[in-house]
Amino acid sequence: MKLRDVTRTYGTAITHVWPPQVLAQSGTTFIRPGEGVLKSVRRIGDRLSLTIEHEGREAMGGVELNPDQQPSLDTVEKVLRANLGKPIKALGDLDV
Repeated sequence: MKLRDVTRTYGTAITHVWPPQVLAQSGTTFIRPGEGVLKSVRRIGDRLSLTIEHEGREAMGGVELNPDQQPSLDTVEKVLRANLGKPIKALGDLDV
């Protein structure tokens, strides 16, 4: 399965987890999904916190999966950590 095809269920809604929605740290400037480069991945409980760099600015995003779903959050974390420094858009093509 490609990372861009991974979904999460919120009640009755099903949403794609990739590309992540991000917020710039210096305000509420939104970066369009798929822009930027993955700089870091940090595990916080059942969620991955991502640092994304775009046009010299850092932004934060996240990935959260349903607890019992495949691929697991562990798998997604390993794939993302192995691909630090790559464009967000390209990461959607990775197998998880």
